[in-house]
Amino acid sequence: MKTIAIFLSLSVLVSAGCSSKLKRADTKLKRIEQPFTANKYMSDKKHYRASAEGKAQDLTVARRIAETNARQAIASQMEVKVRSVGEQFLQNRSISNKLETTSKYEDITRTVIDETLVNVKIIDQESFQNKKGEYVHYVAMEMSTSQLADRMTKGISADEQLKQDFDLERFRKIYEEELEKFNKDR
Repeated sequence: MKTIAIFLSLSVLVSAGCSSKLKRADTKLKRIEQPFTANKYMSDKKHYRASAEGKAQDLTVARRIAETNARQAIASQMEVKVRSVGEQFLQNRSISNKLETTSKYEDITRTVIDETLVNVKIIDQESFQNKKGEYVHYVAMEMSTSQLADRMTKGISADEQLKQDFDLERFRKIYEEELEKFNKDR
């Protein structure tokens, strides 16, 4: 009976000791510094920007992963802005074939974004190697917002029906207003 009581007492002490260690460990969080998080690496009205990380056993592969992730982040920013501009524009105009116009606009948007991503450039990069021997590569990339606007205008102008539906000056104005929000949201 005494051995059971001693065993239970030791079990309680050991579990209490472990749980207090876990609680202390949880409160000591280690800050992880990542490159390219300063404001100069954030999108603004002149540039879409993104930073990303790639990790692999080979440095070249880590670079490719980081660059692909950064391009995808820039593409999603562009898509959100252009979609917002298109929705605002179409809401302000009464167009008889609104569904068809929206569909064509979205097709042009996807095509233009894919074509424009070729013009993304690296503005900063750093590579590290962790204790496991893996390479970790960080990259920051940017692309001019005006290039996207120019290509969108050309894409809309190339389609006669869209050209009639869209007032290109009004489209550019709404696009520039959306870009101003980048600076205000920072």
